[in-house]
Amino acid sequence: MSPAVLIRMAMLVGVLMFGGVVFVLRRSGDAPGVTAEQAAAFVWIGRGLWAAAVIGCTVVFQAAQRSRNARSAQSLHIVAWAFGEMVALYGGVIWFLTGRPTWYIPGLVYLVMTLLAFPGRRE
Repeated sequence: MSPAVLIRMAMLVGVLMFGGVVFVLRRSGDAPGVTAEQAAAFVWIGRGLWAAAVIGCTVVFQAAQRSRNARSAQSLHIVAWAFGEMVALYGGVIWFLTGRPTWYIPGLVYLVMTLLAFPGRRE
């Protein structure tokens, strides 16, 4: 198995396990609450992270297309996967703090999209 496949699996399994832990903790009632001001701040932080992830993936995609060798393209793909993981993990944190998975589910979808859009090997 190539290192890229292992990295992708570790990222996805880690995010899914984090989501599972959050699910269990929220069901058991062992989670903190947040104030309305904190929730509003989390929304703005989330919007900024999503904007950074979309812009970052766009830039990385263009740079990977222009790369001359497979090694540099692979490095760029790992950066794109990290952008996907970033929004998924942030969604998990928001789910843990607020009890709403509205940021986690789109983040998880975005992570899967980055794993599909940026393959493990250059084709």
